[in-house]
Amino acid sequence: MRRPLLPAVLLFLVATLAGCDRPSEAPRAPAAPAAPAPPAKIVPGVRVRPMALPEALATAPAVPVASAAAEKGKAPSAELAAQRARLQDLGFAPLAVDWSQLEPGEKRPESVLRAAGLLVWFDVETSSFPNEHDGLLRELGAAAAGDLAGVVFEEIAPEPDTENGRYRLNAYADGKRWSVDAQDFGDWYDVDAALRLANAVLRDRGSERRMLLLDSEDQTAEVVVAPRAALGAALREGVLHAGDADLARELGKQAEDERRAAIPGAVAPGAAAEVKEGASNGAQ
Repeated sequence: MRRPLLPAVLLFLVATLAGCDRPSEAPRAPAAPAAPAPPAKIVPGVRVRPMALPEALATAPAVPVASAAAEKGKAPSAELAAQRARLQDLGFAPLAVDWSQLEPGEKRPESVLRAAGLLVWFDVETSSFPNEHDGLLRELGAAAAGDLAGVVFEEIAPEPDTENGRYRLNAYADGKRWSVDAQDFGDWYDVDAALRLANAVLRDRGSERRMLLLDSEDQTAEVVVAPRAALGAALREGVLHAGDADLARELGKQAEDERRAAIPGAVAPGAAAEVKEGASNGAQ
C-alpha cells in the first residue's frame, strides 16, 4: 500500500515559505579608493611631501657646500678674545674667526659669531617686490656648516596688489618638498616663515643645528645658526637674547634637560613627573 504524499508536500511548502522570509543578501558595495595621505607636518605651518625637484628649477642655485673654516688674523682686543672663549665654552666650538672683520671697539658676542660665519645680519626691509625670500634662505643655509648643502629654495610671490596675498616658500632636497605660507608684508621679509621652513628642513635631515632670530631694536635682523645645545646654553646664560619667545623656551628647556642628564643621579623633569604620577596612582 502506498504512503500518502501530503506530509512530504506540506514539508516542502513550509521550507519554501521560510526561505522567502529571509531578507536577501544585499550586494556588497565596491571598496572606496583609499584617500591620499595628507602631507606630514614637521613644525607648525610647514608641510612636507615626496617630490622631485621641478624641471623649471633644474638650474636654480642651491645652498653651496660648506668650505672649511679658517682662522684669520688675531683678536683686535682682549674683550673679543674673551667673548670667543666664552662662546666656545657654551658649545660654539670650534670657532674659527676672521678677526679682520671686527674693529677693536666691538665687544658683542654677536660680532664674534658673525665673523665666524655663524650669524647672518640683514635688513628686513627689501625695498623690492617680490622680496626674494629664496635668496635670504640660501644665505642662511650657507651658515649651517653644510647641513643644508644642495637644498634649492623657491619663492612663489602673490599677484601684485592682491589683498591679503601670500607667498609660498618651498625647499627641495632628498626627493622631498617642504612648503610654508608666508605673509605678504609689502617690501618686508616674513622672517618667521623663512626660519620655520629652514628649521623644518634641518630637523628632517637629522641636523642638530637650528636658526635662532635674536632680539633687535631696529629693522635689521640677526640670525644665529648653531647646534641647539649651544643656543640653549647661550640663552640660559644671558649671552644671547632671542627675538622668538617660543623657540627660546624650547631651546632653553632642552639645554636644561641635557645639563640635568649629565649630572650623575639626577632625574630629568619629565621622568620626575612620571614617578610622581605613578606614586599618586599607587596611593589610590
